[in-house]
Amino acid sequence: MSTRRNRAEAGWILIETVVLGIIVLATAAALALFARTALLEERAAERMEAAFAARAQLSMMEAELDQGIPPLSGQTEVSSNDRVYQVETSVVHQHEFYDVHLRISWEHLGHEEQADFVRRMRHHGSAVHSP
Repeated sequence: MSTRRNRAEAGWILIETVVLGIIVLATAAALALFARTALLEERAAERMEAAFAARAQLSMMEAELDQGIPPLSGQTEVSSNDRVYQVETSVVHQHEFYDVHLRISWEHLGHEEQADFVRRMRHHGSAVHSP
C-alpha cells in the first residue's frame, strides 16, 4: 500500500513541478514585456521632447525672420527634462525662401538617437495700408 501511495505522490509532485514551471515562465515573460514597454515609453517620450524642442526652435527662427533676422546655420544645445539635445541647424537660402533643416540628437542608454525636421520659411514683409 505504501508503494501505491508513493507512486501517487510522485505523480502529484510531477504535476506540481510542471505547474510551478509554467507559473515561473509566465511571470518571467510578463516582467520582460513590462520592461520592454517601459523602455519604449521612455524612448517615445524622448522623441516627443525632441519634436517639441524642434518646433520651438523653428518658431523662434520664423519670428526672427519676420523681424528681419535671417536664420543661421550652427550648432546649439537644448536641455529639457534632464536630457541634453544637440541641435544642428543648416540653412539653404533660395530666392525668397529659407530651407531650414534641424537635426536633433541625444543619447539613450549609450546609443545616439536622432530626429530630422525640415521647414521652408519666408520673410513676411509688413503690409502697407492706405487710408
